[in-house]
Amino acid sequence: KEDKAGEKKKQEGKLTREQCEELMAFLRTALDTRLSDVDTTTRLVDSPAIVSEHDSAVTRRMMQMEEFKALGISKPSGHKLLINPSHPLIIELHKVRNDRPAVAKLVAEQLMDNAMIAAGILDHVQSMMPRLTSILKSALTHDDVESP
Repeated sequence: KEDKAGEKKKQEGKLTREQCEELMAFLRTALDTRLSDVDTTTRLVDSPAIVSEHDSAVTRRMMQMEEFKALGISKPSGHKLLINPSHPLIIELHKVRNDRPAVAKLVAEQLMDNAMIAAGILDHVQSMMPRLTSILKSALTHDDVESP
C-alpha cells in the first residue's frame, strides 16, 4: 500500500501524459515559428525546460553573413523545446493556458527565451524586455495582460 500511496503522491506533482500532450499542443501553437518540436523529458530536475537540436553560435553567425544570405542560406534550424512535466512552472502553465491565454502565451515565450539563454543561443535579449514587464504587471495585479 505504501508504494501505491507514494506513487500517487508522486503523480500529483507531475503532469499526466494527456496533460503533457495538451500543453505541448498549446506550446506548438504559441511558439509556432520559434520551434521545430516540443517534447517532455525526465532528465531535468530544477529547470522547467531546455532547448535541444539548435545551431551553434558559429553556425548562426555564419548564416547572418552577407555571403550566406546571397546564397539563400539565412534561416537557422528550429529549436526543440524539452519540458519538465514535474516542474511547478510547467504544471501552472498547463492550468492557466485556457483561463488566461494571453498570460500563458507570454509565459510560454519567456520560457522559450529562458531556455535559449541557458543554451547560449539568444542573440537579442533586449527584445524580451516588454514581455517581462507585462509578466511582472500580471503577477502583481493578477490581471490578464495584453501582448507587448
